[in-house]
Amino acid sequence: MNKFKPVCLMACLILCLILFSGLISQQAAMAKSEQVNGSSLISSEQASLPEEKIELSTKYPAVSGPADTVFKFEVELNYVGEETRYFEFSLEKPTDWLAQVQKSAYEEEQIPGLNLEPTQYTAEKVVVVVVAPFWLYPEPGEYTIKLEAAAEEIKGSIDLTARITARYGFAVETTTGRLNIKATSGKESHLPITITNTGTATLDKVTFYSSKPSGIAGEEWSVTFKPDKIESLSPGDSREVEVTIKPPSKTIAGDYMTTLRFNSDPKPSTELPKLEVRVAVGTSTKWGLIAVGIVVAVIAGLVVGFRQLGRR
Repeated sequence: MNKFKPVCLMACLILCLILFSGLISQQAAMAKSEQVNGSSLISSEQASLPEEKIELSTKYPAVSGPADTVFKFEVELNYVGEETRYFEFSLEKPTDWLAQVQKSAYEEEQIPGLNLEPTQYTAEKVVVVVVAPFWLYPEPGEYTIKLEAAAEEIKGSIDLTARITARYGFAVETTTGRLNIKATSGKESHLPITITNTGTATLDKVTFYSSKPSGIAGEEWSVTFKPDKIESLSPGDSREVEVTIKPPSKTIAGDYMTTLRFNSDPKPSTELPKLEVRVAVGTSTKWGLIAVGIVVAVIAGLVVGFRQLGRR
């Protein structure tokens, strides 16, 4: 009986060791499981966080008009993030162009940036106002303006296009500012006029013609231009043209209307200009002297006749 005591003691000791090692393994497995579950939870939370970004968009990315148009672009800003951020605006534009960001088309004050909240349901809107250097007559074509909004590393941008179209037109006026001249029957009178290109593109050709009064006894009025046309006229440039008006030699003294008309290639965007000139025609000195001579001869004849009748 005493021989089995050591054996029983050893068996109990081994059993205790087995139970203890099982408990340790179970606790280690539970700790590892909790660690894995915790890591998964953190990764899931990180994955659910939104990526911070800003997007700029517009319904009308391109606007057309002549060089003196004020181009306006309404831009929407959509910000996704965790907290309110201040986004600073910057503009890239062609040389000599003017551009600024405004709250609206009616508020002309320039704004350098904007605070954006990520929880807003509607996008913030701003207006980009662009003015081309029309005084330099830029060539027709497309010009790009880039708007960027940035808050530290978060940036977004959009390209806007100002499409300049050509506008053709010219103005005509007399050099003296008057629309009347004096003329003598059968003699030339001169009227200088100035033609100015008021459009934004070059005129390839400017031509002239006239509406003249009716002549007498088969004689026609003469209206000529020197030069007889302008081959090319750049925007803002002016040319002087001399108009020569000659009434027929038998024109009766009085006032006559002569209309000077003009055309161009390409055609102007507005109504063609014209000048209505009043020509005050007087008789020539020769015919005046002849008329005076006739009157004097008639009076002398009457005087002689009365004297002869008086003697009888």
